[in-house]
Amino acid sequence: MNKSKFRRVISIFLAVLLGTGVFFELGLWQWHRAQATALQGKVVPSAVPIALTSVDVAGKNIYTAAVNRIVTLQGHYVENYVAPTQSVSGQGYKDLSVGLFLISNNRAILVVRGLNDGSFTFNDQTLSVVGRLYPRQQEDHGFNSAKSLGRLDPALIAGTGGYSLFDGYVVATTEVDQSGQLVSGTRVPAPVLQQSISGFYWQHISYVVIWWFMALLVMAAPFISRRSAKHHEIADKVGA
Repeated sequence: MNKSKFRRVISIFLAVLLGTGVFFELGLWQWHRAQATALQGKVVPSAVPIALTSVDVAGKNIYTAAVNRIVTLQGHYVENYVAPTQSVSGQGYKDLSVGLFLISNNRAILVVRGLNDGSFTFNDQTLSVVGRLYPRQQEDHGFNSAKSLGRLDPALIAGTGGYSLFDGYVVATTEVDQSGQLVSGTRVPAPVLQQSISGFYWQHISYVVIWWFMALLVMAAPFISRRSAKHHEIADKVGA
């Protein structure tokens, strides 16, 4: 084997090795992401109540780690709304009573108090609220107006009172006044939101298959090329 041919073989070998390694690492990276996504879907949020301001920040997108957390907040209601035809676990579609709850430093968040059946009355007394935190809704469930929220989304009330709004909303499980008395009303369930992760999981797996298939193609490329060259050589001889 002369030197030029030897250098060519080495160059091809290094190119194949590099290409195979790159595609294998890309596949491995997607595999790890798929496993991380699968684990994320199994995470059970802590049931220990924590201050809203300890897990989330007003004026920014809701933190992933804050979703489904049981949060506490103190303040008072400044606005009252109705959220029509909302899906309530085990109860079908109901109209909900929603308040804009103001806490310290001019920050506010939407709070689902319960069913809009007249059991809740608007007042501005100081309350302590405990409830589960959810991300904002993306789809409308009704019409929007000054007192109606088509979806539970603070974007619909942006600019109200000049408040700095938290992303998402809280479904209240209890409200307690300053005297320690529970505020009565027809509450609604606040189940853990089951986040859809299966689509993302299989998307990552599909990339694993693609990248590792590409690695196999790179490994097979020299043999395919050599075989193709032989066929052309034989064809040329027959043609001659």
